[in-house]
Order: sequence, then C-alpha cells, then structure tokens
Amino acid sequence: MFSRCRAHKINRRISQEEMRSHFLLEKASSYLPDPYGALIRFNSEFCEMTDCSERQRGMAKTVVCLLGVFVLLACGTSVLFMLLSDYLSQSIDVVFLLIFAFIFVVIVGGGIWFLWQAYLRYDFFSCRYFPVRFNRMTGKVFVFRSEEFGGVLDLDWRDVYWHIGTDETGKVCTLRGYVLNGATIVDTFSVGNFFHRDEVYRILSLWCFLEKYMEHGPQDAAPTSGDEFIYYSTRVSFRNCLVRVVSNLPPLLVSLRHKLFFFYYPLVFSLVLTQWLALKSCREPKWPEFVEASCASHSERSSVWTEPERIGQFLSDDVFYKRLLEKESFNKSVFENSGFVGF
Repeated sequence: MFSRCRAHKINRRISQEEMRSHFLLEKASSYLPDPYGALIRFNSEFCEMTDCSERQRGMAKTVVCLLGVFVLLACGTSVLFMLLSDYLSQSIDVVFLLIFAFIFVVIVGGGIWFLWQAYLRYDFFSCRYFPVRFNRMTGKVFVFRSEEFGGVLDLDWRDVYWHIGTDETGKVCTLRGYVLNGATIVDTFSVGNFFHRDEVYRILSLWCFLEKYMEHGPQDAAPTSGDEFIYYSTRVSFRNCLVRVVSNLPPLLVSLRHKLFFFYYPLVFSLVLTQWLALKSCREPKWPEFVEASCASHSERSSVWTEPERIGQFLSDDVFYKRLLEKESFNKSVFENSGFVGF
C-alpha cells in the first residue's frame, strides 16, 4: 500500500538513520501515552489502529486523477464524434475513420489504465482502511493486507523492529515496523497517522501508548480518568469525511477560509464528495478466522471502550476534551525541553 511517507523499500539493510530513530523510541517513557487519533478499537485483549494511508484516501491526488479520467474521456469522445461526422459527410473514408478511431481509443484507454494502476485502484473498490491489531494476551501483531499485497502479516510483538520513518524530504514522519532477517528488511508497515518532523513527540506518545498496552496492560495505556475514549471513527458519512478533509488541509488555508471562500469551499466540497464516493465503493476489512479466534475474549471483565459514530464524538464531554489538551500540552513541552536534534 502506498503512502505519503517514503515508499517502504525492502530487501535492503537498515540505515543509520533508522537505527538512531529506533533508539529514540526508548525515550518515549517520559511522555503521556496517547494514540493521537489512530485508535479504532480497544479492550483488555487487543487494540486496533489504522495505518498512515487512512488520512490520504480521496484527497487531492484522487481528485486530480478523476479529472484526468474525465478530460481523457471528453477529448476521446469529441474526437470520435468529429471523425464520425467527417465520415458521414464523406470527407474521410472508412479506413481513415477506423485507423484514427483505434489510435484515440488506445491513447484514451491507456491513459485511464495508467491513472487507475498508479493511484485510483488504491482508493476505489479496495478496503476502507487497513488496520493493525495488537493482541497483548498472545503478544501478536496482525497487519491487515489484501491478498494482492501478500495477505495478513502475523508477527510477534518483540520481533518487530520499531522506528520512526520519514519521507524523502525528512519532514514527514510515521511510526513504522520492520520485519528483519538479520540486518536486512524483508517487510514493513506503518501504524497511526503521519506527522510533521516538528511533531515527533506525537509519534513518541503513540509508541508509549502501544508499549504500555502490550507490556503492562490497558490500565497503563490509559492511567488517568479521561484517557478511556476513542477519537477516530471509520464509519462512512459526509460529516466524517469533512473532518478528515479539513484536518489534512494546510492550517493557513483553513484560517483564511472566509477571505478565500470562493476557492476554499468548492475545494472542500469536491474533496469530501470524492472521499465519500471512494469509501462507499470499498468494503469493510474482515480479519481471517484465525485472527478473530486468537483475539476472542475469555474474560467477563474485559474493558471495552465505546467506538464513536463520528470523529471526535466524545470530545463534547469536558473530561475527555480537557485531558486531550493536557496530554498535548505536556508532551509538546517534554519534546521542546528534550534538546531534540534529529535522528
């Protein structure tokens, strides 16, 4: 699966940067655990996160590709009608008509096929999201993938090489897991949202959440009243799509929305509609039976967090909202005082 972050290259040795970011995670214990919007399920047996591709579906590249398909179809149809009109007026013969019609069909079909293979096939008629499940009872990590990409990864928590991955510019980061054979990377996946490099503390807080959950239990992952809530919703609705779209727009553009309303609102509407159509065409991910069986609850006291109908639903509760702001402020302060100089 593609992502905004650097392509996950495999069959290579770990770089020095990846080693440094791996050891940086050891400092995450000083942060307050926070999944930062990636958590979608939580109970005493397992928790489930989205991967970083979740935030990109139906965004600008999708709109551009769909416009490209429309332009190709419009141009191809216009040319074919022109050729047919010339043929009916006897300006050209049937051989000329068939040759040029064939050329334009190949060009238009090839262009649409390229856009589909390069981008659109990942957004449409796929899975709505690609979860990563952490089973603390068995110490397993399950990475959901379609059969096209190798199927579900079944990994041991302690065998995964965790680090902070970056894009080619080094400005966008995400929590990433490697499957290693010695020092060679044989597979890789991401967990949670991607963030700007200045927001690395969010990835450290996400890692702190996962480590405490897997190593110590749900009570350490949510140690304080107000921690026990799920922010993100994977349900398909215009409201959820609007929240996703606006959260991905540059803050400057959002702040200028009233002055640039003639540009801002058409852009937002087109992105929301495209994302909604893309998600509606996709299916809900379904874990294989062996994963569901291994994650079945065997305790009557299983602590289950309620999953929201809409993104940010529970933030209307002051306890959750104040705690969220408190964690953000604390983690940012720890990061700014840590003397972080990169990795």
